[in-house]
Amino acid sequence: MKFLARPLPALFLLAGMAAHAAPPSLAPNDAQALPPPLADLAAKVGPAVVSIASMAPVSATPPAAGDNGDNNGDGSDGGDGNTGFHPAADTKNAADGGVVPPPKTIESLGSGFVFDPAGYILTNHHVVNGASNVTVTFPDGTVYPAIIAGVDKDADLAVLKINAGHPLPYVPFGNSAQMRVGDWVLAIGNPFGMPNSNTAGIISALHRQIGDTKFDDFIQTDAAINKGNSGGPLFNLQGQVIGVNSAIYSPSGTSDGIGFSIPSAMAEPVAEALAHDGKMQRGWLGVAVEELTPQIQTALKLSSTKGVLVGAVDPHSPAAGKLQPGDVITAISAAAVDDPQALTIRIAEFQTGQSVTVDYVRDGKPGQASLVIQAPPPKQDESIAQADAKPAAPVDLPQYGLGLAGPPAATGVSVLSAKGPAEKAGIVAGDVIEQVNGVVVATAAGLRKQVQGLGQMPAIFMVTGADGSGGDPGPRWVPVKPGK
Repeated sequence: MKFLARPLPALFLLAGMAAHAAPPSLAPNDAQALPPPLADLAAKVGPAVVSIASMAPVSATPPAAGDNGDNNGDGSDGGDGNTGFHPAADTKNAADGGVVPPPKTIESLGSGFVFDPAGYILTNHHVVNGASNVTVTFPDGTVYPAIIAGVDKDADLAVLKINAGHPLPYVPFGNSAQMRVGDWVLAIGNPFGMPNSNTAGIISALHRQIGDTKFDDFIQTDAAINKGNSGGPLFNLQGQVIGVNSAIYSPSGTSDGIGFSIPSAMAEPVAEALAHDGKMQRGWLGVAVEELTPQIQTALKLSSTKGVLVGAVDPHSPAAGKLQPGDVITAISAAAVDDPQALTIRIAEFQTGQSVTVDYVRDGKPGQASLVIQAPPPKQDESIAQADAKPAAPVDLPQYGLGLAGPPAATGVSVLSAKGPAEKAGIVAGDVIEQVNGVVVATAAGLRKQVQGLGQMPAIFMVTGADGSGGDPGPRWVPVKPGK
């Protein structure tokens, strides 16, 4: 596809200038308004940015789906087909040219930066994925062998360790949560094997989701990012790392002004955990949550759809006794939580044993709970309990179009049939209703008791099982207004 840019006619420009009075001054009040001088900044942080070369054996099988490995064997970057998204690493066959046997190794070129003067370097996981040999080159040409201290594939991050024998220049992390769209940033890396290349731009967008990692939350920038920039830092004007450059959107595979960086809010705790423990042990809150739809907002008389609805609380979790079904979580440790994805990302920034504060709304009133993040428990086999369960007597709720009981459920009440209002709301036979308006129900008779007296008010069912659309079978809140 070819895009053509045509200059506006000069006559039009002049006419426009004559026809309109000068607009009010838009002169900004801070130093970031105009392109800042970056030479001093580049000189200050550049010595801590490194080029990374890794050698990995050619895999006999292609990388698993979702693996950002760059071992394509064709010099490409492991991009995902026709979507245009590419990891910003550069790969090439380790062959000398001419007619030779298939290469035995793949060389991956990327970037990284020293975040600890003891020799710890942060980069992307996909830069060193499967590597048997890794070397790090500093801007002055000094080369060190490196070991992989730890990786976090879910966040696409890895920490390398080198032994320099002396403290190394390093760069600190900044607070990505304080960055705004339009702020100036500086990217440094090793694009196409050209070390210590500096590019500048602005933050184009925040919280961009591109489907690249489990924790899909990126800073978008127009600073030029190309193959080989993967793992390199994105700096604010104070010389702090506020992002780790990881991917680009480009049908051509080169910079089109759309690059993506992992925010430092995610990268910093991962870097520290991998350096100290060799792994990132993420914690568990112990709640099942649901998106706040306009229907749920109306039924619960909420002021907005910002936040997440608590559908269930594990009795052995950190949230037990502090949160309850029907609560609306609005923030975790002062960071706003607008939807379930935001909650997942926020909790992923904490390790087990760390304390968090949870802001919530309960019955229209704000509250706050202090929790200690724990490791998730192992999954338990419920097949024995299900086998011992006995069918319950069927119960019909014609005003909702529900036939209840059916096959026994491990928890809650099984849906035998769903018609009318229930069917329109998305409930199907085989679903299990575990709660009604925040109250746990264990029998069909108990469920019927909970909906008595609601009149024409919607009943909000917490449902698990198939949702009729091939979606997530996990807990979801379904408002059902009774028929007439």
